[in-house]
Parts: sequence; structure tokens; C-alpha cells
Amino acid sequence: MAFLQPVWLLLILVLPLLWWKLRNRHYVGHSNAQLLPRAGGIGSRIIVAMPATLFSLAFVLTVIGLARPQESHIEGQEVIKSRDIMMTTDISGSMGSPFSGQIPPPEKGSTELDKELPSIMKVRPPDKNGQFGNQNQGASYGDAPVGQRRIDAAQAAIMRFIRHRFIAEQSDRIAIMSFDTEPHWSWPLTDDLKMIYRKGIFVDQGLGGGTNFGDMEPGPIDAACQHFDERGKAATRVLIMITDGEDRISQSTFDRLQKKINDRGIRFYVIGVGETLARRDVDIIRFANAVGGQVFRVENAADLAACFDTIDKMERSEIKVQSTIGFHDVFHRYVLVALVVFLLGAMAEAYIVTR
Repeated sequence: MAFLQPVWLLLILVLPLLWWKLRNRHYVGHSNAQLLPRAGGIGSRIIVAMPATLFSLAFVLTVIGLARPQESHIEGQEVIKSRDIMMTTDISGSMGSPFSGQIPPPEKGSTELDKELPSIMKVRPPDKNGQFGNQNQGASYGDAPVGQRRIDAAQAAIMRFIRHRFIAEQSDRIAIMSFDTEPHWSWPLTDDLKMIYRKGIFVDQGLGGGTNFGDMEPGPIDAACQHFDERGKAATRVLIMITDGEDRISQSTFDRLQKKINDRGIRFYVIGVGETLARRDVDIIRFANAVGGQVFRVENAADLAACFDTIDKMERSEIKVQSTIGFHDVFHRYVLVALVVFLLGAMAEAYIVTR
């Protein structure tokens, strides 16, 4: 319940002062002092106090009515097809290694995202090749200059995926998370893809450290499953992991994460960048196969973009969303009850006086 004019509720604070003032003038409490010796029982004392109590209650109800209470109701629901998509990116130190192929610059157009891009570029200016690198880290990191790293390729593919989802207006909800030895949230599940696009610009921040898929809890899969439980809406849940790591997954961790994925019906995709995941069956690839997921082995930027296009073709599930919320006044209920209570108070007062 909401109040259209809540300032009227301040009048309730006047009631204790009014009660004290009138009592000192013998206007409330009892109607005849001679009745008190005969009103020794509990029932008699309740009757004596009843008029003032009822008048006070009527006053409170009247004030609530003046504050214009309103109840909300959903005027309509819309059924849309949507997916909850979690994108988690490896930001371990090895993601600074060189990536094969030319990484394309950010796409441009006339969308709301493009209107915001100039202001973002003032914070994260591109390098001489037109790439968005982590300028705080200098001209290079690891073995490759900014704009030619594995993380740059991953970032470019993520930005392209978000942009296409925004243009398509298909109601997908997306979250962004990065991880090294522990998960780091960029933004939770939301259909505000402009915010997700902004956060994608900064996905390469904090590059360094090792890779942990879950042997040290919580890993990125643990964090994603918990977030789906807390914020998920769509039946179609997608977890996309971009990594070049070969962190070992113990059998106990393997079993724990497999149960979490299967219990929630999460569709798990691993996009392996770099030579290790492109040529060897490491633990994370075996895990993806065990949960019925799909593995993409990527060695160049064109293949990375194609992976996201393939994932985007999966079906969506229907969810119900409230389209509009309406309000209607209910002050008349409180006014009518206040009138009834006031009449009861007057009757009680008359009974005591004529007793």
C-alpha cells in the first residue's frame, strides 16, 4: 500500500499531545468522578476508557484516509521469450598472451550504444590501433601488446554479442563476471544491455593471477549457479566461459559442479582460446562434455565471433513479466470505518454519562 499524500500522517503525532492536554483539563479519562469508586472491576475500567480509545482510533483512521492510501495491482502481464545468459571471462595472466588473427575494432552505428561510446572512450581511450586496452597497464601486458591479446579478442566478441542482442531487442538478460583465482562481478543479470555494454568495455581490468575453476571455492561456476538461483527468471539458463586455462579439477570438485549444473538445467559453453585448449582435452573441456555442454576450440578472432553466433541460435523460454502497475484509492474504507468507530465512541460516552 502507498500513500498519495503521506504528509497527513504526521497528524498522528499530535494525538499523544492532545490526549495529555485534554486529560489535564479533565476532558478525557472518565465522565464523572463519582463513578470511580463503583468502577472497581476490570470490566468497569475498560468501559470508562472505551470512549477515549474509540475516539482516538477514529482520529487515526481519519488521518490515514486523508493521506489517500492506494493499493497497487497489475493491470496486465506480457509473455516474452527470454534467456538468462551469464558470460564469465578468464582474466588470468596468460590471457595477456598473443592471439592469432586480426582482432576487429568495435562496431559502430546509430544505436543508443553508439551515442554513449564517445563518453566511454574518454575514460578508456583506444590505442594507436583503435583497440580498447587497459591503459592503466601501459602499452603491453605479458607477451603481446594491448589490442593483440587473448583477452582483447574475448572482449571484442563479448561486445559484439551484447550489441547484436541490443539491436535485436529480444529481451535477453545478461550478466558479466570475470575470474582468476576467484570470481569478480562486473554486473548482475539485467535486461539493461546498455549497462552491460558499458561494463564490457572494462572486462580486461585486473589482468593477472592464476586460474581457478572451482577447487578453491567459490569458483566461477559456483558463483554463477548461486546467481541464477537468486536472480534467474528464464527457464533457459546459459553459462558461457571464455578461458585459455588448464587448471586441474579434482574429482570431488568435478562431481560438485556437475551436480550444480545438472540440477539447474544450465547450458554450459566453453570457448577455449589459445593453443592449450585448442589442441588438448584439459579438465574443463572434459567437464563441459560431462554436463552435456559444448566446447568451441578457437585460435583466431573470426572463429571466436562464430562461436557466439552459434550460441545465439539456441531457443528461448517463455517468461511472464508485468507490463503495467495501476493504483486505486482505498481511502473511503478508512473514512467509513472511522465514522463507525466515532459513533461507537459516542454511544459509549453516552452510556457512561447516563449510567
